[in-house]
Amino acid sequence: MSFAIVAEPLLGTYRGHVGSGQLDPLPAPARLHAALLCAAAQGVRAVADGDGLQPCDADREALRWLEANPPDGITVPETLRNGDDATAYRKEGLIVKEGRNPLADKLIGKPAVSGVALTGRFAWTWEQEPPPPVATALSELCPEVPYLGTSESPVRLAVAEAEPTHRLDPDADLFVGEGLDLSVASSGRAAALEAAHREQSVAPPVKADAHRSSEKTTPPPVVTTGLQLGRYTRPEPPPPPTPWTSVLLFPMERPVPPELRVRYAVAVHRALVSLVGDGAPAVLTGAYGEGATPPSNRCAIQFLGPEAPHVGGNALALLLPREASDIDLTLIRMAVQRLRQVKVGAGPFKVAPPVEIPADQFWPEPAEGTQRWWQTEPVAVPDSRPPRGGKWSLADAAALSVALVWRDEFTVSGRGDARYRALAAAAAGRGVRVESAVRVMGGDLGRYVHKVNPDTVIQPYRGVLHLGDLTGARTIAAIGQSRHLGGGLLVPRDLPVEIARRLTQ
Repeated sequence: MSFAIVAEPLLGTYRGHVGSGQLDPLPAPARLHAALLCAAAQGVRAVADGDGLQPCDADREALRWLEANPPDGITVPETLRNGDDATAYRKEGLIVKEGRNPLADKLIGKPAVSGVALTGRFAWTWEQEPPPPVATALSELCPEVPYLGTSESPVRLAVAEAEPTHRLDPDADLFVGEGLDLSVASSGRAAALEAAHREQSVAPPVKADAHRSSEKTTPPPVVTTGLQLGRYTRPEPPPPPTPWTSVLLFPMERPVPPELRVRYAVAVHRALVSLVGDGAPAVLTGAYGEGATPPSNRCAIQFLGPEAPHVGGNALALLLPREASDIDLTLIRMAVQRLRQVKVGAGPFKVAPPVEIPADQFWPEPAEGTQRWWQTEPVAVPDSRPPRGGKWSLADAAALSVALVWRDEFTVSGRGDARYRALAAAAAGRGVRVESAVRVMGGDLGRYVHKVNPDTVIQPYRGVLHLGDLTGARTIAAIGQSRHLGGGLLVPRDLPVEIARRLTQ
């Protein structure tokens, strides 16, 4: 059961400063701890301590629990900084000597504390509820907190439900990566603040408190004991649905040469259509009725070499599309059980009964210290001719091919060339990066495609690319014009993290 302390800014703003007066964009967990300590030592729950007050035992225990259990998450609303660099002038009861007028009640100028406007509430959340006495103490302390930050930031603090927007990463390297690096109270923080308060509360000796001809404010020293940094990061959103849900993997005795994969895939396609017989679904045949809108992807046939996972050798892979109905998938699964031999011009080949693997768990995890990128295998072919007008590279063509595979993830307007450019740009916006795209020259380039307009120039290429947040590291997919028949398969290409980070910048 989760536990949360929620702060509702009553004016819709938050004002606070850190360091030497810099704007504090949000109250860190350490500020919450300090506010609760102040409430415990000065509010209605405080107990007598000579002529002063101090926290009661229950509140001390609650504060120690906060120090031992930093928030597992925080909720940060949308914020907008208000104001600009400005100077606020106020009388502080000081006398400052200046020029011929030796004693003057001066207006002291200091950087004005600007603030941020908020769209919601702050919250600090814990995955586990604290012990009942601690929870009770915190629940009763919260209403005693009048503000967070400066006194111009009144809040209503309470124990309530909240969903964190950022979660604590206890293993974060604070020198790399991104997130909110916030001050968190740790063991001894409350004791250090109390000791500093007692020291500052002692009246200075008369001599030290004597009048001077020129006075300056002396802020109390900043107490850093019991503070540490904690990084809070936004949870990675789950990747969108995989284009193909699962893979039927048929072990094979020998590999299929890269330049023959399209031809072999066409032969397998014909064999599967024949096995299904009348009523073969369109997601297998690729023949859709007049007026029907074809889905982004249909059944894809690919070949893997000796490195093929799950079967430990060469394999034929039949990728089942997400758009297929249960009936269509049942027909295909029943038919493939009878697939044992495929006839092809280079000589028939046999396959063993298939095993079915979830598409998002197909490839092994990336090697430690690496980031998963992808390499086209054997080559990919652009889905369209280059759009007219403006520059267009093979990298743009690869980004467009990725966008067409994950077409449902993008909402773009326009038609034809304008739409292609918009899709490529949208893919880049999701983190798709093409590190290299090298055109394959010479030979019979037609061997890499199944059907193409005779007037179309075939431009097969080998590329290395990153798929951004479109998919997980283990998902099998293919891109390009021949992705359904032996081309454009994306195989892992793990790059060292440091190199990968530079490529994505």
